[in-house]
Amino acid sequence: MPENDDSAEIDVTIETEVVDVDGDGVADIVSQTTTTTIDVDGDGVVDIVEVNTITAIDVDGDGEADIIESTTVTGVDVDGDGVFEEDEIAVEEIVAVREDLVDEDEGEDEDDAGDDSAKAADDADDDAAADAD
Repeated sequence: MPENDDSAEIDVTIETEVVDVDGDGVADIVSQTTTTTIDVDGDGVVDIVEVNTITAIDVDGDGEADIIESTTVTGVDVDGDGVFEEDEIAVEEIVAVREDLVDEDEGEDEDDAGDDSAKAADDADDDAAADAD
């Protein structure tokens, strides 16, 4: 059975930062960043990079995360030139806030703003798709 000469190189690093803002010995902010690089074709040049950062914030000091934010940036060198062009990079952000920390009156205003934000995001996606064509 012939051996496959194709090879790929994957490197993963994880960095964690813990911050005790008020000095009480309990972590108030924990941030973990995972960086993954992949050399798909084995030529020594990275073809895919993904950086994911997850941050948990304890606002009220009870030891439980109240806000969690996740940001993922992915770059794929589609054309293989060794450079990540703007159209080869994607960013995804997610924020979760404990429900009782959100003021109900503000929530109504945010819902309206959210509709505008969603429309703006859809318009940006449509523009990006048109540029890709």
